[in-house]
Amino acid sequence: MKYIIKGIFLWTLVLLFSCNKFTVVDTPNQVGISTVTYYVVFTLKGPEVESIVAGAPYTDPGATAEENGQPVQYTTSGTVDANTVGFYPITYSAVNKDGYSSSVTRYVAVLESAALPGVNLSGTYTNVGALALTADITNVASGVYYTTNAWGGASSFVLPMYFFCTDGVNITVPIQASVGETVDGTGTYSNNGLIVWDLTLHESPPLLRTKSWQKH
Repeated sequence: MKYIIKGIFLWTLVLLFSCNKFTVVDTPNQVGISTVTYYVVFTLKGPEVESIVAGAPYTDPGATAEENGQPVQYTTSGTVDANTVGFYPITYSAVNKDGYSSSVTRYVAVLESAALPGVNLSGTYTNVGALALTADITNVASGVYYTTNAWGGASSFVLPMYFFCTDGVNITVPIQASVGETVDGTGTYSNNGLIVWDLTLHESPPLLRTKSWQKH
């Protein structure tokens, strides 16, 4: 019995010293042997997508940037030509104290004319073609829409993109980057809810295709 108690006592000492030696660090800046890095978090001032009519002035509202709750400086890239119809990205970027970068992008649409009252192409659409694909179109700014897919036909390739429509009929797809492709084009919307796209993918080899989508 004495040997059992002595053995338990010795193992208890070993465990106590072992725990003290290998105490896990858990602080805001370190967990175990790993250090904690805080990425810069951006908050846009104003909407992520906004639109103006060509010729109107545009002022970038900017953003706020914080690292672990503290404000930090950021850089801005991209400009808006307020006199030329197009889709302009403005990217805000910053690097944290450990050298890791973060960014957020705002998109500014410069429209040929203001959107007419009552025009709204939002809804769920079905591909007119061999595949039963669906796409959701959302009005993201006045005269500006986002679709989760515009390709379809007999292809399962998914092409999300932004487009303009201000009169409820004529569609403009401004040149833009999308899932490894650069796309632009035109289209039409008819009263029965049919969108017909004429799209060009600019990567090699360039593809020009007509795609149709019917609103539910």
